[in-house]
Amino acid sequence: MLKFNAHLGFQFNELPFLQRIEAAAAAGFRAVEFPSPYEFDASLLADHLAQHNLPLIQFSAPAGLTKGIAALHGKEGDFRSGLLQAANYAKALGCSDVHIMSGITTRDDAALIYESNLEYTVKYFEDQGLRPLIEVICAQEMPGYYMSDFSKAQHVLETFPSVGLILDLYHAQRLTGDAADVLARFYERTVHVQIADCPGRHQPGTGSMDFCALFTTLEQRGYQGWIGCEYRPTGVTVESLDWIKPFTA
Repeated sequence: MLKFNAHLGFQFNELPFLQRIEAAAAAGFRAVEFPSPYEFDASLLADHLAQHNLPLIQFSAPAGLTKGIAALHGKEGDFRSGLLQAANYAKALGCSDVHIMSGITTRDDAALIYESNLEYTVKYFEDQGLRPLIEVICAQEMPGYYMSDFSKAQHVLETFPSVGLILDLYHAQRLTGDAADVLARFYERTVHVQIADCPGRHQPGTGSMDFCALFTTLEQRGYQGWIGCEYRPTGVTVESLDWIKPFTA
């Protein structure tokens, strides 16, 4: 059976952040993800997650206003400091997967900076018992984001065998028009799946994506990971969850 987790950066936004954890549990979710825990004390978040028995699936290293700094010139020191902070939160929150966001940049040296920072991350995280993740994010949603096509992701995954892929099927559909093909090509390196319908980035059933086929593929391949609901509900979050019932019965 497929496992769906709430994304608290997108869902339950009608509530203050800490209340979203309780709301996700009440709605039947058994895990959560959110990009930035740093606005809260790690022990406070850990207590809330434990109270509702919700593991944290993944979060991001400090990203700043540029949606990450891994590919940014002159930010190497900040990047390494951010990894230390991320490692501390990961241990406190019991989460071993940390998304390394590339950031928004158009500099010619971005590729070299990004690869150098990833090399450092891989070594540092190995010592910490953590796994770095990358994600391809479409330019339509985040103009100027460096990691914005799957050819770049392919290079990173070939260069760094310990790096995992967050495969957001919405971004895959926006970039290629064929999320199913991207899933087939990158399945072996995918450690976490995210979903939203396209167009609109709302809950499944509001766009044109064939989630029945995509979920069937994941089941047939024996996918054991979580599927993050990284969509913008068209209304109150709990009213956007009817689509999930056939896939969790």
